[in-house]
Amino acid sequence: MTRLRRRLPSFLAIAAALLAAGCGGIFSDTPHRPLYQLKPAVTFRAPMRPIAAQLLVALPSAPTGLDTNRVALSRSAMSLDYFADAEWSDSAPVIVQSALVDAFEKSGAFPAVGRDNAGLRADFILETELRDFTAVYDSPNAPPRVTVALTLKLIKIPDRKIIAQHTVLRQQPAAGTTIPDIVQAFNAALSGAVEEAVRWTAGIPALLSSRAPLS
Repeated sequence: MTRLRRRLPSFLAIAAALLAAGCGGIFSDTPHRPLYQLKPAVTFRAPMRPIAAQLLVALPSAPTGLDTNRVALSRSAMSLDYFADAEWSDSAPVIVQSALVDAFEKSGAFPAVGRDNAGLRADFILETELRDFTAVYDSPNAPPRVTVALTLKLIKIPDRKIIAQHTVLRQQPAAGTTIPDIVQAFNAALSGAVEEAVRWTAGIPALLSSRAPLS
């Protein structure tokens, strides 16, 4: 009996260590979520008059809840949550910056467009605040409505003077309640938002003096 009592603490220590190791393996693993990309389909039916100025697009700022690769949803004006079974391929600000750069390049309005972290020199920089990037559930039984909201500021370099400011708001109802349906709604809303951003930027009166001569 005495020998059993002496061995019991050792057995308990080993069992506790094994249990802790097992629990560590369970809770340390990051849940695997399918990744989704956004590919905004921005097209400009008529060529835009070119501007003889180079433009940089800054990485959008965003509140903590949106500065993530989680796909955000909201069920009330004061709530923010995330889909458990979906993630973006990159953070929302990076996705928006990439979409803006791509849209400016497709427009042909500027001779050169780049990201502000590329170390390039430019005449203007477009700073953006990502105000909303969520799937909003207005009704418990209906598909969500995706909202994309941006605040744009065009800044002249090098004096850092704000030339103009504009707010873009696009909403797109999802065709269904599945994740692919919701991703398509995000894609449509973002497409409209970046196209509006390009058209607004190219039409700013302060840029008229930077118009390239028509050939």
